[in-house]
Amino acid sequence: MDFLDFIKNSPTSFHAVSEIKKLLEENGFKELDEKKAFSVNLNSKYFIIRNGNSIIAFTTPSYLESYQFNITAAHTDSPTFKLKPNFALSMDRYNYLNTEVYGGLILNTFFDRPLNIAGRVMVKNGDHLESKLINFNRFMCMIPNLSIHFNRDVNNGVAINPQNECLPILSEDNGSSDLYDAIADELGVKKDDIVSHDLYLAILDRGMVGGLNNEFIMAPQIDNLECAYALTMGLIGGKCEYNTINVMALFDSEEVGSASKSAADSKFLEDTLYRISRSMDKCLDEHMVALNNSFMISADNAHAFHPAYSHRYDPTNRVYMNEGIVIKSAANGSYTTDGYSEAIFKMLCDKAEARYQIMTNRSDVRGGSTLGHISLAHLSVSSVDIGLPQLAMHSAMETCGKYDLDDLIKVAKEFYSTHITFKGENNIEIG
Repeated sequence: MDFLDFIKNSPTSFHAVSEIKKLLEENGFKELDEKKAFSVNLNSKYFIIRNGNSIIAFTTPSYLESYQFNITAAHTDSPTFKLKPNFALSMDRYNYLNTEVYGGLILNTFFDRPLNIAGRVMVKNGDHLESKLINFNRFMCMIPNLSIHFNRDVNNGVAINPQNECLPILSEDNGSSDLYDAIADELGVKKDDIVSHDLYLAILDRGMVGGLNNEFIMAPQIDNLECAYALTMGLIGGKCEYNTINVMALFDSEEVGSASKSAADSKFLEDTLYRISRSMDKCLDEHMVALNNSFMISADNAHAFHPAYSHRYDPTNRVYMNEGIVIKSAANGSYTTDGYSEAIFKMLCDKAEARYQIMTNRSDVRGGSTLGHISLAHLSVSSVDIGLPQLAMHSAMETCGKYDLDDLIKVAKEFYSTHITFKGENNIEIG
């Protein structure tokens, strides 16, 4: 499965996790149920899924004594519109969908595009509830612009009200249109057995390679499925034989604050790491020692230089597509990178022959927090914030460089094949 196939099959975070599960299972990973006791062996591969939209995968070495965790983190969700529980609206001759904004999307980029509907539906089966993925994978609805003839100021910048102007048109109101009927038909269930849902709008066009020299990828949800895919491929390809447990955490809810039970600000990763240690017959003190010898790579995409808005970027720390991985730095701590973790990551890049570049924001522009920053509230580990450069972040269609993805896959594989020995603040062995 290549990156564009992954994007094509991942209209929501639920589908992204399902696709990652397939990749892991094809490569010998076994699923653990976190509602049951863990049984973890040496030289083995496992994954845990929480809420259908977050996944933690890990591999154990052949030998484990004084050990540590090599951790990476990314997120599976992207800004879009979510259907409200009671989504049916009608006005004059049209049926609409009542939606709300999920994350910080650029609203007008979703206008005048064929939109798909996808997500998760809860269905009752007697006394049981079943979770079913749904992806219509066709033009289901659209959010049309108002003609310029009725809105002469549209090109001067017009405020958009998400409740009034962003409701997608589903169908003509001819008395026979019901989305619940379509959902039931798509899933092969009875309409009355549909209990609840988490349904989202998704861009139907799932991406392409382009540019004069085919150097760009334009697709929806590049932020942050690009990093999620790269880390997965790195985990599959990497192998550390001794004293290192490789861990990949892909969280949902990053775009809305990471406050859910399956997000970076939950105890999902913290609890999973401890349960791994206990299943390997390690005590609490040994686990804490392991954490203090661990390292995390937090991967979330970065803002590539936009030539039309050069004044928005730092004069000496700009980054560009197809120039390699971005190492993010901020004095205010919004990124976890410091000189210590930056040096370690650069060493890993050099060993992997992967390119890298450095980004900071302008001094009068504050960057957002990251998965690494949020995770450190639960795990006290050395961490670096990185990403891949892209344009139009949080647009319906985003653009990245075709060649940067390989750099992150290479360094993720190298990281997962490396034992980092912390012999003291002034003595680190990366071998």
